[in-house]
Amino acid sequence: MLAGIALNEQLLGTIIYLCGAWLGASIAFLAPRWSDTTLQDERDYELHNRASGLTMGITMALGLSIIPALYVLDAGGYLEISDTIGGGILVLSALFLLYGTCFGIVQRNA
Repeated sequence: MLAGIALNEQLLGTIIYLCGAWLGASIAFLAPRWSDTTLQDERDYELHNRASGLTMGITMALGLSIIPALYVLDAGGYLEISDTIGGGILVLSALFLLYGTCFGIVQRNA
């Protein structure tokens, strides 16, 4: 993308970046399924689950403590929730909706 910006070809840079990102994600997703070698064991899964839970827990604690206060201060006229902050709130909401959906799917299939 930086090369696209430097060469004033933003669309081409974005297309190349997205193709590379999707190719890399596809390889990362499919490599464990194609390989006969065990790439991860239960210790890796346990570490991943702990890190994921910690990340979601910290995000939830910060979100639940900050977001309602922002809305109260906005309603009181002390600050204004900008488009950037509103977008961040929407992104966090979407993250937790996605996590809940994925958790439900995994739990149902277990």
